[in-house]
Amino acid sequence: MAPRRRRGETGDDAVSETDAPKNRPPNTAFRQQRMRAWQCVLTPKLIVTIFSILAAIYLGFGAYLTYLAHTVRDIRIDYTDCLRDAPVGKFDTLPAKHITAHFSKSDETHNPYVAYWQKEVNVSVELLGGDTRNRSYCHVQFNIPEELKPTISFFYNLENFYQNHRRYVNSFNAKQLLGDAVDGRTINDSTCDPIAHDPKGSGKIVYPCGLVANSIFNDTFSDLVLLAVPKSNEKNETYFMSKKGIAWGGMKDLYGPTKYNIDQIVPPPNWEERYPSGYTKENPPPDLKDNEAFQNWMMLAAAPNFFKLYQKNMTEPLKAGQYQVDIEDNFDTTVYNGRKAFVITTLSTMGSRNIWPGIIFLIVGGICLILDVYFILSFFLWKPRKLGDPSYLSWNQPSAPQGHASSS
Repeated sequence: MAPRRRRGETGDDAVSETDAPKNRPPNTAFRQQRMRAWQCVLTPKLIVTIFSILAAIYLGFGAYLTYLAHTVRDIRIDYTDCLRDAPVGKFDTLPAKHITAHFSKSDETHNPYVAYWQKEVNVSVELLGGDTRNRSYCHVQFNIPEELKPTISFFYNLENFYQNHRRYVNSFNAKQLLGDAVDGRTINDSTCDPIAHDPKGSGKIVYPCGLVANSIFNDTFSDLVLLAVPKSNEKNETYFMSKKGIAWGGMKDLYGPTKYNIDQIVPPPNWEERYPSGYTKENPPPDLKDNEAFQNWMMLAAAPNFFKLYQKNMTEPLKAGQYQVDIEDNFDTTVYNGRKAFVITTLSTMGSRNIWPGIIFLIVGGICLILDVYFILSFFLWKPRKLGDPSYLSWNQPSAPQGHASSS
């Protein structure tokens, strides 16, 4: 039986007059893609105008960012070698290579690039649970040559510490940090390994588990003490700084007080100096929801050299003078060939001192300016060529209306 031919067909590809209009889109600007649109014609004047505007924006913004960076006053002191090189019982000059300072003025008697250090070893300290431990301290004296306006921020800086390592990044349990009493089997199946259970073999769960919590930065810094002028009636003044408000507000939602019983958990191995007898009623596990220093540490850095906020003062100016900070030196960076330092800085609209955004904007603005000058010389002075008439471009031509197909 021959295949059935469609109505009106006279050949294999024939289409009837009655069928054709049913399949043809309406002859409208929208359906026939004739909507009005702006077509950019890159004439010499337009190119020069664009590059002039870009150069002005980038150079202006870059100059502003550079200015903001230079309004920041800060001092950074590397104390990595304090326990090895600093003298005991007396202050000595701290090597200049470990000091970086940016102030608007200095003089011979108050040079911001001179600092002093000394160390104390085997200092007996009583912990909350009644235990005693020997501690080592590094005392650093430095000069602030001018009064610094708030906010005054105190950061610690670590170098060559790779928080972005893939295994390190995943080594925590979110439910445990939120406060849930996660069972041992779940901890075993999580990414907390190898810091999941008590390494002494008691079978207790490590809280908080994982490599990130175990390696938390545990040096402690005192408030800044403004030293009195020698042979005067003045007394030392303490510049108090707060450890509250140093973490982002939303971070608290990721943490909560633990629901574990004390006899179910042990502190991470590296926390032993703080909890020598484990968690007890007198020395209980920390409330991570209020521990903003811990929250800052858990916000992992993308680069191996990073800063984390330790404390700040948002209301009081920092007077000019000689200051001392006492550091309980617990965090050993020599095991991984790293460095550590503290930074005292003011803040600008863009945050702490960072000259690179301004430099990048200035470089891009300079490139735009060079291209702008080149195009001006090329289009208008050297050998300008005659421009064509834009009215002959295809999108400027009137489109013929679509008619219906007719058959003879």
